[in-house]
Amino acid sequence: MGDNEILRFLGAIDAELIGHAGAGETVDIHLLGRSALILGYGLTLMTKDVDIVHVHGSRLQAIAVETFGKGTAGAGRHGFYLESVSSGLPPLPVGYQARCVDVPGPWVVIRPKRPEANDLAVTKLRRFHAKDREDLRILCDTGLLDPATLQERLDSAHLFTEEGNEGRIASAENLRTVIAYLEGRRRTL
Repeated sequence: MGDNEILRFLGAIDAELIGHAGAGETVDIHLLGRSALILGYGLTLMTKDVDIVHVHGSRLQAIAVETFGKGTAGAGRHGFYLESVSSGLPPLPVGYQARCVDVPGPWVVIRPKRPEANDLAVTKLRRFHAKDREDLRILCDTGLLDPATLQERLDSAHLFTEEGNEGRIASAENLRTVIAYLEGRRRTL
């Protein structure tokens, strides 16, 4: 699936929210996961969900998830579903919002944004499943990742998490693997 399908899905969300928003009311939609990777780099990858960072108390975001979340008619029409994800899972680096890149489009209500490359990579380190490693390899191959920045962002992502040391240790170990790939000391992730 390419960026056009995801952009159409976001367009449908925007159109739906026009009827629910007050005059001039907007909502930031911070994308995560594969949808952010697809939109950021024009890739054709498979995904069923469009992950967004949950914003507690956002009325418009709640309406969007109720209308386009998993199992809804809106999701069925588009082949994607909207999933609201806690900012603690995956841990997001401190300040990621300020580094997000706007997704261009004729948006009226939503303001879709995707994470900067190093921030997106950090969100893939904790779980490190096969798709996460594939996504990380793609990000590494863009030339946009920097080992020192990745370490700094990973450290900041775990400042306020309550998950204990297991997630931090796994993420740090996985980061070492990614850095070895970036530096050419590994051929695969």
